[in-house]
Amino acid sequence: MKKSHYKYGHLMFNQSLTNIYRSLLMILLTISAHQQLIAEPLPQNFTASYSFSRNGMNVGEVKRSLRRSNDGMYVFESVSEATGFISLFVGDKIIERSMWTYVNNRPQPLHYAYNRSGGKKKRHVKLAFDWQQGIVTNTINNDPWQMQIPPDAQDKLLYQLTLMLDLKEGKEKLHYSIADGGKLKDYEFIILGEEIVDTPMGKLHSTKIQRVDDKRNTTIWCAKTLDYLPVRIEQDEKDDAELTMVIRNVTGLPVASASMTSPPGD
Repeated sequence: MKKSHYKYGHLMFNQSLTNIYRSLLMILLTISAHQQLIAEPLPQNFTASYSFSRNGMNVGEVKRSLRRSNDGMYVFESVSEATGFISLFVGDKIIERSMWTYVNNRPQPLHYAYNRSGGKKKRHVKLAFDWQQGIVTNTINNDPWQMQIPPDAQDKLLYQLTLMLDLKEGKEKLHYSIADGGKLKDYEFIILGEEIVDTPMGKLHSTKIQRVDDKRNTTIWCAKTLDYLPVRIEQDEKDDAELTMVIRNVTGLPVASASMTSPPGD
């Protein structure tokens, strides 16, 4: 074999090997991206602020945030407190926090905490989920007890993220088992249709849903361009008062594409 032919063959072999490496690298990157997409179907981080009103009068604000902690778990938090003139008479502050992880692409709660402080009614609740035993330990004002839970049980904050995910996946059956107050409660929603919701962020194309068999008559509008984040919530109280939450701003979600004047196809 001539030396030139040997060099040429060696060069072709190296080039083929390089192409193989590149192909393998692309496959690995594709698999990795696909696995990440499956493992994290919801946004990793976002914050949203809402105005809270009672019978049309602004009485407070609600801030919700989702973040990933250093240990790889996720933290979903809601902070509610009175604002403006009302805050002179009502000092209550409510903090809810759900720590959770993904199991089979579904949010699964690990710990839930509810703390109400600053006013006359103080309340501290903790839920610890033991999925190996299929139980949750409820601790209310330092008084603990346990109850059995199904594999798909949620806490009363985390289910709202699961609801977003179900709407994003096009599911029509929206049913959740909520561990709350030492009881297992059923939350079921029906889809009423599509509506444009007018908010301080603009007009948002939303899916309107309503809770079934709810004595308080809860209706929620979830914006499609914000990963079905709730942008308006209305609830009728027993004393005929109407409570309303409306989104004011959000970060971490595609806000720029959120404003729409009408649903697609109209």
